[in-house]
Amino acid sequence: MITKKNRFYGIAILLMTIMSHQAHSQAAFPTVTVNLSYPQYQRLRIDGGYVYIEGAGLRGIILYRSGENAFIAYERACPHHPEENCAIVQVDGSSLYMVDHCCKSTFNFSDGQPTGGPAQRPLLQYRIEISGTTLKISDEIIN
Repeated sequence: MITKKNRFYGIAILLMTIMSHQAHSQAAFPTVTVNLSYPQYQRLRIDGGYVYIEGAGLRGIILYRSGENAFIAYERACPHHPEENCAIVQVDGSSLYMVDHCCKSTFNFSDGQPTGGPAQRPLLQYRIEISGTTLKISDEIIN
């Protein structure tokens, strides 16, 4: 027999599942093409370099070069509270990690995992295809 308490927990779990999937579906955007030979992307010519890409994802993208021919595209919306206007992740002034100054969560560059603050989930990562000096970032979430 289903009790009111069990029904409540079932509905709560269903709502949380729907809400977590909504964050992923809101990230839809047209494929972004980055030509690494263009001057605005010169920071991506060295390991540890990054650029911000506006107009993609929920709050933009941090495109990070982790190694030769290895790039990661991170969503800038903080996973702790992506609906908040101030929840925008940026690279710390030291360039050693990423931070959301709104909730004070910090994230590492290697995989976007939280390293401090209230965030419990990693930053979303988008698929990147590399062809020569051209990168194509799609809205497909890979983590």
